[in-house]
Amino acid sequence: MTGVLILALAGAEPDRLADLLRKSGVEVATEGYGAAIVAVDLSSDIGFEERAMLDRLASEAVPTALVAGGVQRHPDWPEAMARAREELDPERHLAVFAVATDDGGGVEALVAWCMQPDTGPPVRRPDTPTPVVRLDGSARRSSGPPRADRLAGLRAGVAAARTETVTAARESVQALAVAADRACGTLGRRDAAAYTAWLTDSISTVELSAEAELDDRLHQVRRVATIGLTGVDAGQMASEPALRPPPPPLHRTAGGEDAVVLLLGVSAGFGIGRMLVAPIVDGWFLGGLVTAAVGLAIAAWIVGVRRTAAVRAALRRWTADTVGLSRTALEHRLVARVGTVEAHVSREIWNRMPSRRV
Repeated sequence: MTGVLILALAGAEPDRLADLLRKSGVEVATEGYGAAIVAVDLSSDIGFEERAMLDRLASEAVPTALVAGGVQRHPDWPEAMARAREELDPERHLAVFAVATDDGGGVEALVAWCMQPDTGPPVRRPDTPTPVVRLDGSARRSSGPPRADRLAGLRAGVAAARTETVTAARESVQALAVAADRACGTLGRRDAAAYTAWLTDSISTVELSAEAELDDRLHQVRRVATIGLTGVDAGQMASEPALRPPPPPLHRTAGGEDAVVLLLGVSAGFGIGRMLVAPIVDGWFLGGLVTAAVGLAIAAWIVGVRRTAAVRAALRRWTADTVGLSRTALEHRLVARVGTVEAHVSREIWNRMPSRRV
């Protein structure tokens, strides 16, 4: 018996296969071998490496067997091995075996072949150019990357554009929310209309900037993905209409609560006025007038402070609702636009590029 050479990729578990053969009395060698085994990795398609192994063994005229290694991990190994044999040995010149590398199932038949090989070497296949198959009459010969690379690059490009644009838009809206909250702390009752107009315009500016940035990124991705293709339709990139913000809070009218606050303010004002005026002004009439004036002034101030605080609280609630709804709607429009452009460009690439088969 002569030694046996094992050629395989790592996925076919050649080391475990070699251990099984050694335990069964087969000499595994790298030189001076009289037979060879090409272990097939069932987890991947047949490639250049396996064909190069067979070409080497064909040039050396070494009896060769194809072995499906690790079949315990592949329930569909008969179909997978049949496809591999169709690629590597379509004329059925080589012996074929299947071995479970965990318990050694099927190794006895392989050992018997190694002891006495009864098949010849593989047949060297001539090199043939790769034919290009036209799918339909509209497919044109194109230059540049193949279809799969274009589609993969398109997916990666639109994913990066979506992530970066949505993140930037989210940060801009958050910064606007912080600025609006600070502005609410200094607003007066007469500033509500100007504040709501400013916030609405600022949100529109952020939305337009985010959409323009996304359009520019998608245009670059589309240009790279369709380079070398002719007759590509640019498509429409019109977005959904922007969400209308909720109406601003209505001007608060005086009510029963204000009347109660006014009465409390008048009472407090009269008390404070009496304490301040009594030591200074003589006479009950003049002192009463001054006390009433001071009381009314303090009461008006308390009511004004109360109404200003109510206006600021209402504007803060309106700001939170407006910013939250606008951010959600903006992100939805950006993601929808990315999906539309990706689907359109993918369809253009698919329709204008032929498939290639080996």
